[in-house]
Amino acid sequence: MNKRINFEDNLFALAMRIQMIRDLFALDADPELFLEKTMDDIDFIDCTLGVLLRELTENSRLLERDEAFENLSELEWRFDQALGEMYSGGGGISAASYPMLRERVALVKSRSLERRKTADASLSGSPSSEPLVSIDELSELLKDM
Repeated sequence: MNKRINFEDNLFALAMRIQMIRDLFALDADPELFLEKTMDDIDFIDCTLGVLLRELTENSRLLERDEAFENLSELEWRFDQALGEMYSGGGGISAASYPMLRERVALVKSRSLERRKTADASLSGSPSSEPLVSIDELSELLKDM
């Protein structure tokens, strides 16, 4: 039985999780409360993006496949930005404060970059270097949520 994956909704849900993590990095949240959950969320996002890329790569008959690759690439870019903030950030939850996280975050960043390269290479046209939706547009879309 073939299952249908709703790439748009899945990517949107992951975008919200990534934004939540970025918001947490902006705060001085207590690491004893949030560090483990944040790392679980990062691992979940990492794994889920890998599954979505694999499913998208294997589904050559998807109607809006290029758009899905572009959206996935953009989300990988956002995920990389969040990981960069964790790696070098000065908030309560950062790899700078917890050196044991440096290697783990670096590994996830590396996998994210590889997935983004794969998504970009899978596009039939040339990929955009800028996100498809600006932060301002995203904020406007989500302001009533």
